Amino acid sequence: MKIKMNFKKATLIAITMLISTTAFAQHRHYGHVHPYTYRPAVVTIVNRPAVTTHISNRLSKKDRLDMALAYLKNNKSLSISKYSKMTGLTKATAEAELDAFAFSNSSPIKIIMNGKKKLYVLA
Repeated sequence: MKIKMNFKKATLIAITMLISTTAFAQHRHYGHVHPYTYRPAVVTIVNRPAVTTHISNRLSKKDRLDMALAYLKNNKSLSISKYSKMTGLTKATAEAELDAFAFSNSSPIKIIMNGKKKLYVLA
């Protein structure tokens, strides 16, 4: 009985090894690049001078508030991306500034939510 079990185990191991070796012996296609061919790499290096420019925002906060109010007099609402493009601020800074305008008691700008989008309107 023990010999029969050992024979079955040995047969199973032999079959597994034969199957796995044929699976590993298959030809692999890695992007159809053959490793035995020489393909020189061409690298182009472009030297450009490092120019650092600092663009300051020449508009004061009051000027930007006046721009937003002038826009809202002609349009129904003002989005963050539109205000960002008008003033040259980043979207995060534009959103923070519009929120500050909206929460200020002296400013007539108020927030309305249109789904996930914040819009700013005249009160």
